[in-house]
Amino acid sequence: MREKFLAVFDGTDECKSAVRYASRRAQLNNADLLIVATVDTAEFTYWLSINSKMINNIEKESKEMLKDLSKEILSYSDIKCDYIIEHGSKLDAVRKLIEEDKLISLLVLASNKKDKKPGVLVETISGEGYSIPVVVLPGNLNDDSIDKLAGYRD
Repeated sequence: MREKFLAVFDGTDECKSAVRYASRRAQLNNADLLIVATVDTAEFTYWLSINSKMINNIEKESKEMLKDLSKEILSYSDIKCDYIIEHGSKLDAVRKLIEEDKLISLLVLASNKKDKKPGVLVETISGEGYSIPVVVLPGNLNDDSIDKLAGYRD
């Protein structure tokens, strides 16, 4: 079985950068790509009467974003991508996937470009460490810079 690279997607430009890098690297390394989106249900615990409706709407939006992302990936790469939507925090979802899927060999993230802090996921992972390598891209890279970093030389 082929190794997998993991990227987190939430619709932000930073996540698109991480996905681009991960898909380019996966193509060069003959690896697969797993993209995870999350539905953080913790914020809905006080709204029990509309909880499932809100979660269903967020899942629908996530599926639409992943569908659009899939088309975008196909514009610059022909790798095999799998998409998954997990319930819970991004941090918990990433941790669970890495623990359960031993084929995941690389996690790719991009730092927040709108704030001085890199983002909760990047901060936590850099503090705790993981059992696999983690690549953190600056969130403000353009596509050409990402492709060069991934190993594409045009």
